[in-house]
Parts: sequence; structure tokens; C-alpha cells
Amino acid sequence: MARRSPLMLVAMAWLVLASGAEAEYSYSGSLKNLSVGSRSLIDDNPYFSNLTRLRIEPRYRYEDWVVDAAYDLELVAGSFLDSPEFALLRDAPDPRYWDLQGDVHESGDVLARHQLYRGTIQWRSPVGDFRFGRQQVNWSTALIWNPMDILNPVSPLQLEPDERIGVDALLWDRAWGATGRISAVHAPQHRDQIASTAARAKRFVAGVDAGVMMGEFSNVTKAGVSGSGSVAGTGWRTELVWSKPDAGGSYWQGVADLNWAFRTGLNLAVEYFYNGQPVSPGTTGLANLVSARPLYAGRHYAGLLVWQDINPFWQYRVAAIRNADDASWVLYPRSTWILPLSQEIYFTAGAQWFGGDQDSEYGRLEPLGLMEIQWFF
Repeated sequence: MARRSPLMLVAMAWLVLASGAEAEYSYSGSLKNLSVGSRSLIDDNPYFSNLTRLRIEPRYRYEDWVVDAAYDLELVAGSFLDSPEFALLRDAPDPRYWDLQGDVHESGDVLARHQLYRGTIQWRSPVGDFRFGRQQVNWSTALIWNPMDILNPVSPLQLEPDERIGVDALLWDRAWGATGRISAVHAPQHRDQIASTAARAKRFVAGVDAGVMMGEFSNVTKAGVSGSGSVAGTGWRTELVWSKPDAGGSYWQGVADLNWAFRTGLNLAVEYFYNGQPVSPGTTGLANLVSARPLYAGRHYAGLLVWQDINPFWQYRVAAIRNADDASWVLYPRSTWILPLSQEIYFTAGAQWFGGDQDSEYGRLEPLGLMEIQWFF
């Protein structure tokens, strides 16, 4: 059973204390509508999903204290609510520690729910910054695959690339010289055996932005190194992570990336991903719906990422992925237009196409299309 957090009560009490003239308050928000259409992998029936999300993001600052929050109210409608995939999602355990999310209303064709997407209290102390609450802790540097992103992992096929489920944790972070940082994090769980505790050090040395990480992540001991830099106009990034589960043998995951930024505004990146823990190809499609971290059926992957701002009102992003072991592939284009209105409104259209044999990782998946409108205020 998830536990309810005292975070919101503490934050509200602090805001009352900080409501004097020296306190600073600001807020922002967004309204998003995301429509997705595809076909069920289980019963082969087509489905449609429409998500409307109102996000409110207040911020309070008082001396060395900062309170940040992002509260979501969502309305989901469409035939996806009757699909087997949605039933799997409903039964999946929530990896977050505190119960700061839930359903408000549910009927046969509509679901209303809410959550604290982000909510932190930060203290800037003489010995570093302490941040407590639901937050993103991303230690990765690569662009498509992110083995160093242990606490907030994201799949390359995620429909909302900028959305990451938060982790309930205490993070300590401080500067290390002029170009480095040292961080430590503890993310509790309902059983101490699957809690996460880790540290990372990062510093710019001899033209390389180098980092090292180690810790215990939900019954898995991990140690990793990362680096990024530039040579003769070519950028490079790399990550290498060793993992040893409490039950099972150790394995490696790694990424090597080359990237270029051209004068025309075109950006290009190619990545190689090695996955030392492949799973059965028949399980990845549905398992990734409910897994807390991405699962991969192959050991060797190649990826291409292209993105460009055509003009101030039009930008696009195209990702192509190939599983080198079974020759299956993904093509994932997204294009965004900023509407020429007084309000900041973005319109995005995208699709995912898959190819390969029916028993391959990506060949068994169904194509999907998406449309998104987002208004910032």
C-alpha cells in the first residue's frame, strides 16, 4: 500500500510562514490535448485515446528555501479505456513511494485522475543543495538510450519524450570546483531491500565532461562512467554501466554517440547501444507498458536522431532505431508548429512505424499516430 506523504502539509505550512514581503511567488502552467490511435497487440482491435491534461506549476521562494510543484488534472476518454492494454496499466504497481496520485472519477468511457507530477522543497545550504520530494534525477548524457538514467528511465519510443515519471527521493548536490558537481540520492521504497541509494561525481577534465556513478538501485548494484566532449567539430558522448542483481549474473549496458550541429540548424546524432540483458522478443511490447524501466530484446542496436528548427515557428525531430540482432526497426517522426497567435500554442503531429518479421522485437508492434496541442500560460 502506498503511503501518503507529509510533503504537501510541510510545503503549505512553510508557504504560510513565508508569505511576508520577502517571499517571492510565481506560477506557470499548460493545457495539453494528446490524441493517439493504434491497434491492440492482444485482441487486434483498433483503439483511440484522448488525453487532456491541465498542469499548474507554482513556485515559492523565501531566502534559501524554494518550493516547486507541478500538479496535474487529467481527463482520458476513448476506446483505449476498454482495451486489454489499459487493463494491464491499471493493474501495474506504481513505482513511486508516496500516494500522491489517484482516480477522481471513472465511468465506462471516461476517466478523470490527478497527480503531483513534481513537488519538492529545496534548501540551499552552505554545504550544498538539499532537495526533498517528487523530482527528476537524470544522470545521463546520451540522446536515444540512457543507461545512466537509473531513477527516471525513459524509452526511446515514449509518446511524450519530455515526460518522465518522478522519483520520491532526497537529493544532495553541491559544486565541485569551478566545473564539477557531486550528488547523492536516496529514494525509499516500502521494503528497504528495494530502496535506491547512490552517488555521482562529475567534472570537466582535459576537455572531457567526465562522470562516475555507483550505488544500489532496487536490488541491483550498479557502477557506471560517462563522458562527453568534442573533437574537430564532432561531438561525442558515451556511457557504460555495470549491473549486478542480487539474484542473477552481472551484465553491461553501454552507449556510444557521435553528433554534429550544422550551420543550417540541422542536428544529427548516431548512437550504438549495447544491452547485456536481453529479454524475449515476445514480451517487450506489453512488458514495456508496465515495466518501471525500458526492456530490450536485442543486444546490439543502432540509432539515428535528426532534429532542426526550420524557422521560429516550425521544428521537427526524427528518430530511427534498428535492432541489429533480428533486423527489426522503428521510424518515429515528430513535427511541431508554433501557432502565430498571441498565446504560446504548440501543435505536434507524429507517428511510429515498425518493420521486421512477426516474431521480431519491433516487427510485432502496430503502427500508431498522434496529434498534440499544448498551450502554455
